[in-house]
Amino acid sequence: MSAEYLFMTDKQYDISYDTGDKVIQCGRHNDIFKLWLQWRSKGTEGFERQQDRLMELTEYQVKRIKEQSDRFHLILEPELSCSKEKLILHLRSVPLLRAYDAKGSLMVGYQPDDRRPNFFRSIISSAAAEADVDFMLDEIHRLGDDL
Repeated sequence: MSAEYLFMTDKQYDISYDTGDKVIQCGRHNDIFKLWLQWRSKGTEGFERQQDRLMELTEYQVKRIKEQSDRFHLILEPELSCSKEKLILHLRSVPLLRAYDAKGSLMVGYQPDDRRPNFFRSIISSAAAEADVDFMLDEIHRLGDDL
């Protein structure tokens, strides 16, 4: 459907490689088999522990952002670690976003909305740790200062 709000067209690479617009789940392949395998491996209690940990990391990130209010502006309080109400940080320019891609230290997803230009949506994943959150925030600040 070529949903511009989902698939940014101003990438530094050939966007024909983005497969998201070619499948019904927007770039996500059929995940039910992988989910079943994980559930068999972790069990219900294992998934519960994982989700609790993701929420702890989300709370940690919000705390770190609020501690750095001179650098970051938290637009919405997150309700989940990965949901429509994602943690949102305002980014001022596309050149900053491109600096992340060029350096290769972060992969930053972004999109505009009716009231702001581009903003950054942070999604806490199962591989993240407090050190990863700190690195991401420091790298965003450092790359922004370099522009």
